[in-house]
Amino acid sequence: MTEKKPKAKLLILSQPQRACLEGLSNRRPQLPTDPIRDELVALGLVAQQGSKWALTATGKKVLASGSNRRNKGGFSV
Repeated sequence: MTEKKPKAKLLILSQPQRACLEGLSNRRPQLPTDPIRDELVALGLVAQQGSKWALTATGKKVLASGSNRRNKGGFSV
């Protein structure tokens, strides 16, 4: 039998979330506490590596699709 793939959910980031994701990808200095970054961690787009923050594979895909004009509506994760 074939297994069903879980249905992809559409992920639409707010402007502050997108800006935070871009800042993390550009390795900008981060504040010690950031509620928006915490939201991105909860979504699984960002992970802490030691004292630094890095994008996960999903976070990189979301960031790349956000810069593509065809995908302005959101991104399926």
